[in-house]
Amino acid sequence: MNTLLLFITLIFCSSIFAQVNTERFREDEDTVGFSGYIDLEGILATGNTDFQIISLGSRLNYNWGDDYTFIIADAGYGWENGNAFVDQIFAHLRHVITTGNLLQIEFFTQFDNNKKRLLLARELLGGGVRFRILKTEHFKFRLGTAYMFETERYDLHTNSTQPRTTSFHRFTSYVTFKYQLNKLLSFVSTTYYQPRFANLKDYKLFSENAFLIDTGEILDLFIKFNLRYDSRPPDTVKNFDTFSRIGFSFKFGGG
Repeated sequence: MNTLLLFITLIFCSSIFAQVNTERFREDEDTVGFSGYIDLEGILATGNTDFQIISLGSRLNYNWGDDYTFIIADAGYGWENGNAFVDQIFAHLRHVITTGNLLQIEFFTQFDNNKKRLLLARELLGGGVRFRILKTEHFKFRLGTAYMFETERYDLHTNSTQPRTTSFHRFTSYVTFKYQLNKLLSFVSTTYYQPRFANLKDYKLFSENAFLIDTGEILDLFIKFNLRYDSRPPDTVKNFDTFSRIGFSFKFGGG
């Protein structure tokens, strides 16, 4: 029974560890105004096992017409027998300028931390281009590439062989597509590749995949599977992680 409870816990709290997908529900249309979503997940167990998990995520998008701006925020916190066992904060701001049917210019900044990965703070600032390669009634395909400056601070032991603070210039590139399987079900996949300028063997790879089930005008059900790989993680942190989760999205706006 404890094993089953642990498995359920991992399913529900996986978003706390995962890279947040900035491509989800990205607007390409020219409808002016606000739109967005709020994700809410939580689990509570008492008795022989006592734990609580709260995870809240949101995105606010404003379309100016051809251009748009969005901000994403995500936070999670968990307790077991009164002791905190995981926490994470993520915030991402991006502005997109449309220059034509094919090309868009992007500027972004980001902050996140993750206790599980010993990450006290990760700060990004960058900009690049996005190519709208293909869009049909059922399929959408995009490519993006950019420069970013990354600063990371880690909670490491004093005898660690790695520095507690690093600052690097990185490429960041992504491939994303969305396939509408039917009126209610769609599949979204995004893969990010982020190598260092000075050393291409130092890279990070994220793959984010989700089935979205449209249950109505304001509610979606999502099932996600994410992968993360860091070629040079801090001491005691593994290179490779996988995450799964299921939850609900409350949508608003979008004219």
